[in-house]
Amino acid sequence: GDWGATLGRDFHGRVRYRRAFHAPATLDRHERLWLVVEGVDARGVAAVNGIRLGEIEGYAIERCFDITQLIARNNQVTLEVDLPPAAVEQPPRPGRENLPGGLVREVRLEVRSQWFIENLAIWNTAADGSFVAQGRIAGEASPTRLAVVISGCQRELAYFEAAPGEGFEMEFTAEDFPAWSRACPRRAALEVKLLGHSLAVWQRHFETAVRTPSAHEAARLVREILTEKDYQAFDDAGVAIVQEVPPAWAGRVCPRLAHHPSIVAWTAPGAPAGSLCGRPWLSPETSFLLQPD
Repeated sequence: GDWGATLGRDFHGRVRYRRAFHAPATLDRHERLWLVVEGVDARGVAAVNGIRLGEIEGYAIERCFDITQLIARNNQVTLEVDLPPAAVEQPPRPGRENLPGGLVREVRLEVRSQWFIENLAIWNTAADGSFVAQGRIAGEASPTRLAVVISGCQRELAYFEAAPGEGFEMEFTAEDFPAWSRACPRRAALEVKLLGHSLAVWQRHFETAVRTPSAHEAARLVREILTEKDYQAFDDAGVAIVQEVPPAWAGRVCPRLAHHPSIVAWTAPGAPAGSLCGRPWLSPETSFLLQPD
């Protein structure tokens, strides 16, 4: 949460957070320990055991750090969060300009295999059930190519082979996925697996749907970039939204939100009403007219 309850709503400056943690009991040879910081408001720096890891550039910008080689029996994570004085030019804080700063997102440890998919994005491109999936395979070099497999409705929808360090983009069709609309906000489960040596080394589940043209009606403008649970609530309730995203954040924020059928368009702060964009996000080639409610 933000620091309003302890430092006051008007505090501007730098705050240091510390948290002790123990190393996992065991890590297999193919596993790595990562520190995940989902975002700080307005910006910050992460460190583990006094070793600087890197900067966090905003409250909706997730940063992940491999800390496998840094951990000991007892450890400490430190986060310095900075909200500059009001007289100084402020970093992007869409929808939070008048709120206190602080740790407004989750900070956690993750155990990952040596291969995983980063910046994974899946979105519906047409009412006929066409989808696009894109991302990048991250991790250690492998003598064999890895396979990305997408499944849904009890069948395989897409298959792609790539090596660590390579990006991918693939199209697939899921005509039998439910059509999402304000009156009938149904979704279907989608599973993405990364296979290495025929075994699943990484997987992620999504709930998504085919978006109908009527889903764009009476869309609500949302300025603050919210949590995953908030967008799931929009999906469940059939609430269509236009999400505002700073252009500098779009490449990292939009991919993780793209599967939500409730997000019918994207826009940038200060953009005129007619410059709303479809997917891919904030691309002038996908602009269309839409009047938010």
